[in-house]
Amino acid sequence: MTQNQNSGTLTKALIGVAVVQLGIIIFLLMKLNSTVNEVEKLNGTVAINEDVISQKTKELESLSIDFERIKAEREQLGLQNDELDKQLVTLKAAIADLKKSKNLDASKRKELEQLVASLRAEISKQDQEIAALTLANDSLKTDVSNLSKEKSQLGDSLANVALKKSDLEGKLAFASILKAEQFKITVLKENGKEIEDEEYKASKINRVNIAFTLVDNKAAKQDYKDFYLRLVTPNGDVFSDENNGGGMLKLSDGSQQTYTMKQSVMFSNTNQKIVFTTFGGLKYAPGTYKVEIVCEGYKIGTGTFKVK
Repeated sequence: MTQNQNSGTLTKALIGVAVVQLGIIIFLLMKLNSTVNEVEKLNGTVAINEDVISQKTKELESLSIDFERIKAEREQLGLQNDELDKQLVTLKAAIADLKKSKNLDASKRKELEQLVASLRAEISKQDQEIAALTLANDSLKTDVSNLSKEKSQLGDSLANVALKKSDLEGKLAFASILKAEQFKITVLKENGKEIEDEEYKASKINRVNIAFTLVDNKAAKQDYKDFYLRLVTPNGDVFSDENNGGGMLKLSDGSQQTYTMKQSVMFSNTNQKIVFTTFGGLKYAPGTYKVEIVCEGYKIGTGTFKVK
């Protein structure tokens, strides 16, 4: 073989090696490009997953805030929160799990979307119920306020009725006070002879008869009533002896006075006449004597007689 032939053969061999190397380089470049594309795709997927996780986390945290608000509003209305508490536990667990996640596959994403939709529906339902209960509660408060006003007005009316009743009772009580008139005072001597005069000698008086008439009074109750006689001397003293029927009586104003005698009489509203006869043995000094008749705490009549 000549030198030229050897040189051509070497050149061809070198060219063949270069072609093979070039093919290898092209293959490696294509493989590298493919790998780069896959890495870029993976990086894009990771970025998308992080965005979705962040978005879903924010959605769930927002829903958690709404649930806490609803819980507080229900408590203000006096409602139980057992079921709501369970849902809050589930929601907070989902938030915690989501924050730990590095990847969010299609199945997990669908599950989260269903959870979010379910929780939003529950929040909407709870808001509607709270709005209805708040409206009913406000209406009830208005009713209670109106009832309180009516009660107050009724109380005022009852107080007015009680006042009028008390006033009427007072008027009836005043109207029912008996009145004693037509006093006739005579003297009984020791022999029993009755004397009627404008002025009596002290030496001739043994006992004194005091007669009077009860005026017609339809307002007074017809029953037994105690009538008290007070025989007042010229110097203002009252003849009163317990051994002869005397004692103390209470007037309508609460004060007490001594009385000379008393007797219980059935009041029949027939202009009936009542007579008191004093006990003997009293010493009568000259002057004007006054007799007072008291019934049911009221002074109902007076009369006088003179002694010389």
